[in-house]
Amino acid sequence: MRTFTALVAICALAACSNDAADTGEVDVADANSVSAEGIDPEADAGFEAVAPGNYEVVSADGVVNQLTILPGMTWAMVSADGNATGGTIFAQDGQNCFVTEGVEEHQCFEATNVDEDGTMQVRGVGGEMSTVRPVDSFE
Repeated sequence: MRTFTALVAICALAACSNDAADTGEVDVADANSVSAEGIDPEADAGFEAVAPGNYEVVSADGVVNQLTILPGMTWAMVSADGNATGGTIFAQDGQNCFVTEGVEEHQCFEATNVDEDGTMQVRGVGGEMSTVRPVDSFE
């Protein structure tokens, strides 16, 4: 459950990305006719939106876990009971998913209600809600 809560936090920090493959190829004729019309700046930001840093993940029952998002789409967490875990992050079906090192299955989450200070609510696949808030350091 604590690993689940930590993974929820990570998901909240990550923006959803679409599943379309980016080949990196650009048609010059198309590039000259590109317009910002119809683009939603809040949607589909991609993994570059995952903000490296420290976060507290507070579960619905008040348990606080310490989560660090690292460059390179990796994460590390120390749960309230002192257990440490970590792994990688990827996008799937509009959700951010977390692989925990040594665990076969992954867990996916979506963020809701992001405040100006970066605090947000995140929901796991089972509907569990947690609060994720950025912190400068862990006490």
